[in-house]
Amino acid sequence: MNLPFRVSVPACIHPETYKYFLEPDAVEATWAGLAARFGPARRVAGVGLRQIDGERLIIRSVPAGNPITVIRTSRCRVADIDELHAIVGLEACPA
Repeated sequence: MNLPFRVSVPACIHPETYKYFLEPDAVEATWAGLAARFGPARRVAGVGLRQIDGERLIIRSVPAGNPITVIRTSRCRVADIDELHAIVGLEACPA
């Protein structure tokens, strides 16, 4: 598969949770774009996760930042997913 791409995470708390795999060279710029749009990233103590606790999306990853897991909150809209996909570089991906 070509990067970036996403896969469903069916065992998560929200049925529309996806794991996004990024180009290694784009990880930090992608995280900067996500933080600018969805809120600041923080490190979760003890486990080292990088996480954005947004109002509409929860975005997290292992310390290296790739892949990212995106969990929709009840306030998530299709427009939020469109913005997420633009930031991670997915142009032709369904909501």
